[in-house]
Amino acid sequence: MTMTTTDTPMSNPERHRAALMGCELINPTENSGGPLKHYGEVLSTRLAQHDGTIRLAAGSLTVAEFEDAANAVNCAISIQDQIVQYNNLHLDEGSITAKIGIHFGEIFQAGEEIKGGGIEVLEEILPSVPAGKIYLTREGYVRVRIHLHLKLKAVRSEVPGLPASAKELFSVDWEAVAGNLAASLKRLDEDDLQSSLRLTSKLGIVPSKRASPIVMIFILLFIFILFKFLKWL
Repeated sequence: MTMTTTDTPMSNPERHRAALMGCELINPTENSGGPLKHYGEVLSTRLAQHDGTIRLAAGSLTVAEFEDAANAVNCAISIQDQIVQYNNLHLDEGSITAKIGIHFGEIFQAGEEIKGGGIEVLEEILPSVPAGKIYLTREGYVRVRIHLHLKLKAVRSEVPGLPASAKELFSVDWEAVAGNLAASLKRLDEDDLQSSLRLTSKLGIVPSKRASPIVMIFILLFIFILFKFLKWL
């Protein structure tokens, strides 16, 4: 596999260890137009959000570096969740499927190329990662198991032909994480709405049978936004 570096220079070109996330688009030739454009936007926005920097780009594979393994895992979860949301909303445009591997290992720049044991491990484990999944090596696992509340399942016995150098692998149950987050946000909105209703009562704004429903909706919406703004402050 021929890999090329990105235009972004490495902040530390010397040999160092870092969290590495390899994201591979599956069947890229089947995707065109909107799906591919959306995939590129998801990668760029989510990497920026989680402080990730692209180090390698080779065809359907993108490798990004993170200072923190937790950031790499959170970024991977966000990427897979965004892909699923896109597929659900654009059934007639073609689907996007990606697999992600995360490892904490050595990386360095040698001339125009990015090398290191960390890159080699990613290349070895990615072929074994199922579509739509996130796999984490033990080197990454030990750095996130305390900091992130994740369901991590050892899968080495389920992955045939895995090279011995790839170490033990863990599957990240990202679907549960994304689902719990969506439920939490929904619950937060419901709690804020109830708080807004209580606030309107304290301010003496009591719904009247003669009040216009549209007027009451605008009043509640204003109080809701105000409450959100005060919470943010």
